Amino acid sequence: MKRNYTLRVTAATVLLGVTVTGASANTVWAAKSTDLIGAATAANIAKKAVGNHAQVKDVELERENGRIYYEVELQQGNKDWDIDVDAYTGKTIRSHSELNDDSNDKSIFNKPSHVTITEKQAGQIALKNVPGTLLSAKLDKDDGRFVYDVKVLTDEGTVELEIHATSGAIVNMDEDFDDNHYDDDHNVSLRP
Repeated sequence: MKRNYTLRVTAATVLLGVTVTGASANTVWAAKSTDLIGAATAANIAKKAVGNHAQVKDVELERENGRIYYEVELQQGNKDWDIDVDAYTGKTIRSHSELNDDSNDKSIFNKPSHVTITEKQAGQIALKNVPGTLLSAKLDKDDGRFVYDVKVLTDEGTVELEIHATSGAIVNMDEDFDDNHYDDDHNVSLRP
């Protein structure tokens, strides 16, 4: 009788071990996402590595070869920087810079007279809808209409908004949050 009991406990332990070991990558990812340092913290670490006067352009959560990190894009003067920050430890993994050839070109085109919203106003509209830190606001022409491409850094990740340059309406919004899951190509997707 005692031997039969030991066999059941061993079998249950093996089954439990297989179940835990066989958990999907998404389940493991979801369990670890609470341990991430966050996009805002990663941006601050990258700014300190480059210099506090650098402007954060984008922050994305990436995974490569099993390592999860934030890729932080910054601009300082005439240089563009890519800094990879470990998503759990905050350690700088890699940094790369290159000269920005467009640094003297402030605008690709002149602002048309029917554009009534300024970059500052577009940033304020974005921050009213997405609380966080304004990363950038840039006038762009998309499908024949003028919009502001605005990026906001939140604690969860980067939100990109398109704001109509005349009406101030939000035309499009894209979120890249830390709790997103990875697909097989290691790209972030919004699957639940």
